[in-house]
Amino acid sequence: MWKLKDKMRAVVLTAPESLELKEVPVPEPQFGQALVKVKSTAVCRSDVSGYLGHHPMIDPPRIMGHECSGVLEKLGPGVEHWSIGDEVIVETFFYSCGRCPGCRSGRYNVCNDVKVIGHNVDGSFAEYALVNASFIYGKPEEVSFDEAALTEPLSVGVHAVRRCGIGVGDFVVILGAGAIGLMVLQVAKASGAEVLIADLVDSKLELARKLGADHIVNASRQDTVEAVSEATDGEMAPYVLEAVGRPETIRQMVDLACSGGTLMPIGFTGNDLDEINLSRITLSEMDLLGILGFCRDFPTSINLMKRNLVDMKSLISGHYSLDEVEDAIKFSIENPDQVVRSIVNP
Repeated sequence: MWKLKDKMRAVVLTAPESLELKEVPVPEPQFGQALVKVKSTAVCRSDVSGYLGHHPMIDPPRIMGHECSGVLEKLGPGVEHWSIGDEVIVETFFYSCGRCPGCRSGRYNVCNDVKVIGHNVDGSFAEYALVNASFIYGKPEEVSFDEAALTEPLSVGVHAVRRCGIGVGDFVVILGAGAIGLMVLQVAKASGAEVLIADLVDSKLELARKLGADHIVNASRQDTVEAVSEATDGEMAPYVLEAVGRPETIRQMVDLACSGGTLMPIGFTGNDLDEINLSRITLSEMDLLGILGFCRDFPTSINLMKRNLVDMKSLISGHYSLDEVEDAIKFSIENPDQVVRSIVNP
């Protein structure tokens, strides 16, 4: 009779800038948990940050990786409506308390005691990953495991568009054509918006054009404020979303927005203070919205992929095995302009 093996291969962050491929015990699912055989997992910028020792939630030793899809291998007690062999997509949350103000309002992403796989619990740079069964979703046949692994960053785009209230005919400016900026772009286009996206890298802007951008601006050669003014007949943008995480682009949001506009800094600088013109925000009655990941957005993201309303394949920059995870992270650090999302296939 087939028996699940006791050991698995996993990539363990043992210290900043040190990853080791080890044999570790296969985790045992407890009440409400499931064990997933990982088929695809993506390398996120937070994995890079954790590798460099800069991520506030990632301390060695830790198995990183959190954007993943796979096959259910074992179910813990109390897990119903799932079967061994089901193909699933994993939402990254492992625990939310259900009691804090965020949880009581239905916003588990801002739980005071939230735990995230690959951050403060072990994740998916391994053959198997332990997950909370409340945060798994069925993978449609039409969606590959590689594409499914990108549901998490796509859900950031869904969450951003929903929080801003972007809809049909709206004009949207996105600063940054990295992974998150390109996700926001696709969700905004699927919502019927007109989108201008700015970046410094021509190859990323050409990918943005392929994914549906109505206007692209290389900010190293063209003034973004002038480009937005021209595209809006001087009215400026009702929605400006920053997906870079740099002080200068956060500061620039105000100059791109119209009176009564909505500003959303998705990018995270890590600074306690970033300069932005609060007087103009107040006097123009702009809305400044924060965002932390996603919440209840995975079903929408999965449906967008199933219906071919977004293109995940074009965002995959390369494939790696478990023993190449450090290579993938180093390549991302050294060649940021060439990478959107790398995929690890254990």
